[in-house]
Amino acid sequence: MEIKDLTGLSEPLKKLIEVVSQGIGALSKPYLIRKTADAKAYELKVIAETIKGNQENLKQIGYSEEKLSLTSLDGESIRQELTLEERTQQRVDFKEQKRQKNIENITQKAAENLESEPSVSEEPVDEDWTTRFFNYAEDISNEEMQEIWARILAGEIKQPKSYSLRTLDILRNLSTDEAAIFMKFAKLAVTSSRTTFILSFKKHKLLEEKYGLNYSDRLLLEELGFITANDLAFQIMATKDRPGKSVFTVGNFCIIQDKLPNKPQHQLEVLVFTKIGQQLLSLVNVTPDLDYVQLLATNLNRQMGKIQYGMILQKLPNGQIRHTPLVDVPLTEKEQEQEKRRKERENKK
Repeated sequence: MEIKDLTGLSEPLKKLIEVVSQGIGALSKPYLIRKTADAKAYELKVIAETIKGNQENLKQIGYSEEKLSLTSLDGESIRQELTLEERTQQRVDFKEQKRQKNIENITQKAAENLESEPSVSEEPVDEDWTTRFFNYAEDISNEEMQEIWARILAGEIKQPKSYSLRTLDILRNLSTDEAAIFMKFAKLAVTSSRTTFILSFKKHKLLEEKYGLNYSDRLLLEELGFITANDLAFQIMATKDRPGKSVFTVGNFCIIQDKLPNKPQHQLEVLVFTKIGQQLLSLVNVTPDLDYVQLLATNLNRQMGKIQYGMILQKLPNGQIRHTPLVDVPLTEKEQEQEKRRKERENKK
């Protein structure tokens, strides 16, 4: 389809319009670009609003011989008789206009996600993916879920193949409550060596008491296919004659352990996110706090080497990161108490 009249739009927004045009066979620049100077807010009046307004003057709705009759409050018979075909058409119109509004809302939100992007991949979005996306998106009415679908559309435009068709299939049937449970786990996601996990909360009361993780929620995420069914061991390799370095990222934090020479292999008991779970993690704004960073540092074993953290400034294409100057991860209260007792024992000697 030839795209015209896109002068002044950024490349990400142009690509968005092309994808929408490909997916639903229609192109409307103003409703996509809510915040640009040359477009006004577009609002769709749903049939339900009209029906609601009309019903204020209705006293009775009757039905006989496959026809609908209406009576006004003043007793006058309106006698608006609708045939079965007319009522069917009204239902179809209402349903399709609601679906159109859902698509436009999601597309508008996707445009807002893309407005600040300087560029996107030149690789085209797969047509089958686009068709499947809009077939599903048209039935998403919940505003929170629309925001998630908008981020998926924006993410696929930025980098095609970011979200698989299987991910769309699972997300289609995801309820808002299930999404909230996933968010709860996702906000504690740790990534290292291309593996994303959370610490197993069997041994860590903090994860349940402060962050609300529990076993029933874990079982649900396993059933949905977002995390693995069993606790796994994340291996931190041993060092020999030379020191080693382990890098972990949690949201906008990076945690770096400078492992001393000749230290043994160490492992963390973790719950690992599946490929689908990892794809959905990009939709979540992870905002860890110091308590969680301290918990991770405790499990890394400070005796193996110094553990520091900093704020991530930029993630580079080669996998490296730029960060603020590193500072030591402070000891937890329990570790402070242990350190105090250790020094007392040394002084006695």
